[in-house]
Amino acid sequence: MFAMLVFAGQVNAQEVLPLDQAIASALEHNHALKIARYSAEQAANSATLGNAGALPSVNATAGTNLSQQNSNLEFATGQTQDVEGAQSLSQNASLGVSQVLFAGGRLQSAYQLLKRAKSAASLAEVQALENTVATVWSQYMALALLQRSIATAEELLDISKQRYDRALQLHELGGSNATERLAAEVSLNRDSVSYLDVRTQYEAARNTFAAYIGLESADFSVTDEGLTFAKKDYSGAMEKLSADNTALKLARISLETAQIQRKLQQATLFPSLSAQASYGLNQSQAEAGFLTSSQQVGLNAGVSLQYNLFSGFQSKTQRQNAQIEVLKAEEQLAQTTEMLENTLENAIAVYDNAIKVAGIEWNNAEVAKQRMDKMMELSDLGRASSLEVREAQLAWSNAENGKYNALFRTINAQIAIHQLMGSIESDGAINHTVE
Repeated sequence: MFAMLVFAGQVNAQEVLPLDQAIASALEHNHALKIARYSAEQAANSATLGNAGALPSVNATAGTNLSQQNSNLEFATGQTQDVEGAQSLSQNASLGVSQVLFAGGRLQSAYQLLKRAKSAASLAEVQALENTVATVWSQYMALALLQRSIATAEELLDISKQRYDRALQLHELGGSNATERLAAEVSLNRDSVSYLDVRTQYEAARNTFAAYIGLESADFSVTDEGLTFAKKDYSGAMEKLSADNTALKLARISLETAQIQRKLQQATLFPSLSAQASYGLNQSQAEAGFLTSSQQVGLNAGVSLQYNLFSGFQSKTQRQNAQIEVLKAEEQLAQTTEMLENTLENAIAVYDNAIKVAGIEWNNAEVAKQRMDKMMELSDLGRASSLEVREAQLAWSNAENGKYNALFRTINAQIAIHQLMGSIESDGAINHTVE
């Protein structure tokens, strides 16, 4: 009656989804990464001399005005003029250019701020990419681990099924008691439930993973080639972190931005000098008045000097606050550096320990397999009890799962190290095998 559970969820032949392909799909689909890309594009568009106010401003203006009104004029000569419905027409057109010649370094500082904003947005995009790749890498290996767990549960279920069939046959032939058959039946029940549970976990995890990387169908399997290990030397990881860590680069840009903001506020201590030039036409006609028509065409040019003598101490306060922002950014950089270095040290320690544990678990799994095989042989000879056989089976199953759980911890530790070192490339290319 339990035969319907045996191999009920057998993994069918499915297309294998490579890790690199999963990463590529996620990089195309991930919404946070798309938003970061748009923000980087906006910042790049804004980082121009024109947005900093360093380029000339050119304006063209034109206008016309028509009026009609009753006019009653008295001139200084004593003459008078009364015109009913007198019309007047005025027209003007001009082309002007203006340029800030000097502003105490304000224009240069504004341009530097825009460039720092561009760099920060680009790094935010890289950070979003690294987070996406790291998440895909970890989830992919979790699926590989679950596939291994399914294989282990299948093998254990197969062994329990064979044991139950044997016990049932012996019982029918009178070669064993009911206790042996019932014990085998209980084991088969338990292993069937365990198998179904791990299959359900795998299906749920695969559906979640498919949605995360933007696949419409979850009908795929993953490769478990990454579930191997060999010790990797991370002795140069701290130098790599200092040079390439994205969060550290962002903290440095924040400090540079604060320093430029301080220069920008210091520019208020200096006057600003601007030059203007325009060429224009002004023309008017009137039916009333001493002057019936006029026209002026010509060039106007000049310079202007502006200096803020007093602003209610606002400029002084802004300069003081800008200096404080620099001090805050310096502390934040130091804090970020210390935190990342400590995190990397801990990640390497976790990795080294996980490698050692994985080696022990691997050997333990081999020993447990040998013990189980031996108990099965003894059971066939009637020299091992059902309890001893079951104990050996569970020990092997636990050892197998412990082996791959240890490897998974090793992989996650390596992912953390790679991310801290900034070695997850912008194109998603990574060395995803624990070496």
